[in-house]
Amino acid sequence: MDLKSFAIDHAGQIAATIGLVTFALAKNKLTPGGIVSAIGVAVVHMLSPWPVFFWLLVPFFLLGVLVTKIGHEAKARLTQSSTGSGGGEGARNWVQVFANSGWACILIALHTYLVTSTPFRSIHLGLTPGPYAPALTRVLPIGIMAQYAAVGADTFGSELGILSKSTPFLITAPWKRVPKGTNGGVTIEGVAYGLVASTLITLIAYATLGMMPPYRGLGAPSAVLVIIAGVFGSLLDSFLGATVQATVTDKSSGKVVEGPGGQKVLVRPGGSRVMIGRDLLSNSGVNFAMAAGASVAAMVLAYALDLGV
Repeated sequence: MDLKSFAIDHAGQIAATIGLVTFALAKNKLTPGGIVSAIGVAVVHMLSPWPVFFWLLVPFFLLGVLVTKIGHEAKARLTQSSTGSGGGEGARNWVQVFANSGWACILIALHTYLVTSTPFRSIHLGLTPGPYAPALTRVLPIGIMAQYAAVGADTFGSELGILSKSTPFLITAPWKRVPKGTNGGVTIEGVAYGLVASTLITLIAYATLGMMPPYRGLGAPSAVLVIIAGVFGSLLDSFLGATVQATVTDKSSGKVVEGPGGQKVLVRPGGSRVMIGRDLLSNSGVNFAMAAGASVAAMVLAYALDLGV
C-alpha cells in the first residue's frame, strides 16, 4: 500500500493522532521524545486491519490525562520530586510511552502478520497452517485488549488511589502501612478505581469490535476475562513494585521521592534519602513487565477456556 492510499484509508486515525499530538504539546503531556514514540506507536496500531486497537489507544491516553489532572495539586503535596519540587506526574518521555504501549505494539505486529500474510510466507515461519496458529490468532486480540485494560487499571489505581483517605498497605505485607506513593502500596479504593478503568476499556473494545471491521463480537466470557486481567495487572504492578522496585523516601518529611520521567532516584550514603526494597527495575520496567504479564495470562486463560475473538 502506498502512502496516498494509506492516508486515505486511515484519514480518521491520522486526524486523531494529529489532534492528540497537538494537545500533548500544548499541555506539556509528552516530551519531544515522547511525541516521537507516541507517533510510532500510533502508526503500528494503524497498520493493523483491526481498527479497534487504535481506538483503544485513544481513550487510554485521554483517560490517563483526565485522572492525572484530578487532584493534581493535592498529589503534588503527597510526594516530592527528586529535583526538589513537588511530586505528581510530569511530561512523559519515550520510555514511559513504550512501557505502556510497547507490548501491545509487539502483539499487534504479530497479529497483523498472521491475518494478512499468505500461507506460503507463514509456512516458512512455522506459524500457520500449524495447529496452534488459528488459536494464536484468536487469543492475540484478547491479549492486546488485556494489556490496555491492565495499564488503564494501573493508571486509575495509582493516580486516584493516592487521593484516598485511607493509608496504603503493602501488598506483600497487608498488615504493614506505608506512605502514599510507596511502590507496592495498595488501597481498597485504588483497586476499585482499577476495576472501573478495566471495565471502561473493555466496554470500548466491545462496542468498537461490533461497529468496525472485521465486525467480530466480543462475547461476555471474553469480556469478563479482559476485565479480570485488567484488575490482575494493577495488582501485579503493585506486587512487582514491592519486590523488584525500590522506594526512596526523604528522611525529614517522610514523603516518597519520585524521579522525573519515572527514572530511578539517586541515593547517596549518609544523605537525606533512604532507599527501601530491591532496586532491580525502574517504574517503566515494572509497567512493561506488568503489561506483558497480564496480557500473557489473559491469552493463556483464553486458550485454556477456548475463548477468543
